[in-house]
Amino acid sequence: MNLEDFYLDLQNTVNARAAVDNDYTSMAFMAEVSERFAEAGEVEDFTVLQFEGSGQRNKKLAVNAYDLDDADESVSLAVLLHSNSDSIDVITATDAKKRLAALENFLSEAVSGQFAVGREESSAAYQLAEDLKHRGRAVSRYRLYLVTNGRLSDRIKEVPSSILNGVPVDFHLWDLQRLHQVQESQRGREALEINLTKWVPEGLPILEISGDSTDFATYMAAVPGALVADLYAQYGSRLLEGNVRSFLSGRGKVNKGIKTTILSEPEMFMAYNNGITATATGLTRTSDGLRVTALVDLQIVNGGQTTASLFYVARENAKSSILSDVFVPMKLVVVDPEKAVDLVPKISRFANSQNRVSEADFFSNSPFHIRMEELSRRLLVPARPGVNYQTKWYYERTRGQYLNERNKLATADANKFLATYPRGQVFTKTDVAKYAVSWDQKPHVVSAGAQKNFVAFAESVAKIWESSNEEINEQYFREIVAKSIMYEEIRRSVAKADWYDKGYLANIVTYTMAKLAFEIGRQTLGKHFNFAVTWQRQALSEAMLTTALSAAKLVSELLTSPTRRVANVTEWAKSQACWEAVRTAQFKLPSSFVKELVDSSVRAEAQSESKTTQRLDNSIDIQKRVFATTPQQWEALRSFAIDYRVAGPTDLGILDLVTGRKNGFPSERQSARLIATLEKARAKGFSDF
Repeated sequence: MNLEDFYLDLQNTVNARAAVDNDYTSMAFMAEVSERFAEAGEVEDFTVLQFEGSGQRNKKLAVNAYDLDDADESVSLAVLLHSNSDSIDVITATDAKKRLAALENFLSEAVSGQFAVGREESSAAYQLAEDLKHRGRAVSRYRLYLVTNGRLSDRIKEVPSSILNGVPVDFHLWDLQRLHQVQESQRGREALEINLTKWVPEGLPILEISGDSTDFATYMAAVPGALVADLYAQYGSRLLEGNVRSFLSGRGKVNKGIKTTILSEPEMFMAYNNGITATATGLTRTSDGLRVTALVDLQIVNGGQTTASLFYVARENAKSSILSDVFVPMKLVVVDPEKAVDLVPKISRFANSQNRVSEADFFSNSPFHIRMEELSRRLLVPARPGVNYQTKWYYERTRGQYLNERNKLATADANKFLATYPRGQVFTKTDVAKYAVSWDQKPHVVSAGAQKNFVAFAESVAKIWESSNEEINEQYFREIVAKSIMYEEIRRSVAKADWYDKGYLANIVTYTMAKLAFEIGRQTLGKHFNFAVTWQRQALSEAMLTTALSAAKLVSELLTSPTRRVANVTEWAKSQACWEAVRTAQFKLPSSFVKELVDSSVRAEAQSESKTTQRLDNSIDIQKRVFATTPQQWEALRSFAIDYRVAGPTDLGILDLVTGRKNGFPSERQSARLIATLEKARAKGFSDF
């Protein structure tokens, strides 16, 4: 997709979002970019707000989004330059610097306390300013973003960093070209390019471990602790692979053992610490090959706790060279950029085997996501009245998958694709997590941000998958779609309600779904929401939507109540206490709503039937795999299995069937056992097929 097509598609997406949310296109654009930032690992959880005003000495002030909750204790703020032009605007250096100056002015006045003078205390900007003031110097770094749907002038190279009360302030410029590059990149995020000579002028000594693979190369190094701490200080969570970032976010700041070693025996750190495992997609070495001077797309896939602990210890002792004698063992795997999207998650998974990561976890190529994708391409949606064709819901495993698939087609086929998969019936991994966790009555987790919520969802899915993957079936998919319909219809209705005062829309919707789920369980014994009817209608009934809106109004009042425990509404919504306040509030389900619920036994029967069907589908898939493999390939497995003792007499008997030594075909059970033998062999190193 070229830049112009990307611009048009982005504008269409933003306009549709603005219409649904009954919001300004500029705010819809900021919300869209916020989601893309979260997926790309740039900023985990931007909260969108609208503030333009004047400050001391009539200075321009502005802020359009913020994130106060990064694992490295940095604060991110963003300001917009948005246009509704039909063509791509060019942003001059002057305009860009003016907008960043307005954002920096807001930050300065917020931290000093000047912003609060004469302002409305209930406003989101006031609440943000108060939070920034209370954080003071506890912030590790301020990251200020200029976000625009225009193209920055070539004259704008970068904006030099500054200091506010001793805290570094970095400036980041994100224009249309940069957003486009991230979407087009294979990994769905921007690659870090790190010049190590800033820290080690002659380069970092490194030892290559010889190997035969052309897909990757492995190196060992002893990295100065100060270098690791500084890299984390500068790049923060972006340095950590998604799995590690998620794991670290729930842990404490400093590992006590690491801190003790640094303070009492720094020279022993190398001996005591397991070190870090990292990946990169490229490196630059000195002419003799003994030192590395630059790394491309460095990602720490194991050792996040060590990395963060070094950073915090250095920060606590900022005026000393406390890490001068500390060195960290590092294994660096440099992978082929074309293979990185598959190899890096695998390296991360196996490197973190002591903190067991499930097969159905964070990665796009996990079996859960593959199953969901397959179901979405197969299941037809009931035809709408007056329409003579059926559509499908499109499950997008990776960002941009839908557009890439559409753009590969000729015009006529692309039109058919759009008719089959309408743009409004596309949903992503993080969307599914949002719908599911909302209905599971954890709205405070959803409110904590897309990535944290996805981790919680992945953990729950992993338990289901590992105990009985047949639970992820057609019924499961239809219910997820029904929850999607519920979420989006509530969102649209709330946005247009006369009582809704723009702000906290996402929080209101997730809490409303959770409240409905809770009240159904509390007030109606043996009843359940009728997701099957919602799937059939592809819409909520009038009684359902009216009840949901009543609950949403109550939720909105509780979220913004003057008696709430936390001043900042967005931060309040992230707390268990907020959910307790909403959960325990009185709300009577009307009889019209209750009449449309379904007996739990009816739903359980449908689930059982769907589970049986999925079990049969799994069996057929296994047999397809068996018959798609040639006798010569099975012969290679048989030889390996004998040499490495991974097959018993029964297994060898089944192998005799598929190699042609015996007549006949393996049964369903034998096919499953054959695939299990193959997996055992792969674990021992078999890789012929």
